[in-house]
This record gives sequence, structure tokens and C-alpha cells, in this order.
Amino acid sequence: MKMKKFFFSPVVMGGLLIIFSISMAVATFIENDFGASASYNAVYGTKWFELILLLLAINMTGQLFAYKLFRKEKLPVAIFHLAFLLMITGAAFTRYFGWEGSIHIREGEE
Repeated sequence: MKMKKFFFSPVVMGGLLIIFSISMAVATFIENDFGASASYNAVYGTKWFELILLLLAINMTGQLFAYKLFRKEKLPVAIFHLAFLLMITGAAFTRYFGWEGSIHIREGEE
């Protein structure tokens, strides 16, 4: 029970958010110096980055229930958490079911 309470705590969420933001900052510097494909291969395309996002989603879901955020007076906080969960879910769908492409449009053409 103590482990569950700790895992769904704001302290863990804060730690995960710090790790997440540092890794995205590093990816930005890598992209600036070596290009987008290098940052994707070094950070965005790795399993540990996916794990951080998964842990963030699990933590937010747990906090919704642990702090009983579905009550009327805490509904704005619940909507805030649900919005982030929706963004993470959308990112997961895009990652696993989407595709990338490119199109070359010459100047003056449609």
C-alpha cells in the first residue's frame, strides 16, 4: 500500500516531469547540432522515452483516483489531468499507427 501511495504521489510526478523535460531539452540540442533524425534515434525513438511517457500516464491516472478528483469541486483539476492523458494517448496512436511522408513543392506551384 505504501508503494502504491508513493508511486501515485506528486513527488514521483515531479521527478518524472523533470526527467522528461531534461530529455526533451537534450533532444533539442541534439537536433540543433546533428539534425532531426539524430534526435529521434537518440531520444524520441527509444524505449526509455516511451517508458517515461507511460509512467507519466499511469501516475496521472492513479492521481485521479487517489485524490478523488472526480468530485464537483475538483472537476477542473480532473479535466486538466484528463487533457494530458488525452495528449499522451494521441501521441501513442500517432507513433504506432501513423506514418511519415514528405512532399516536394516547387516555388510557384500548388
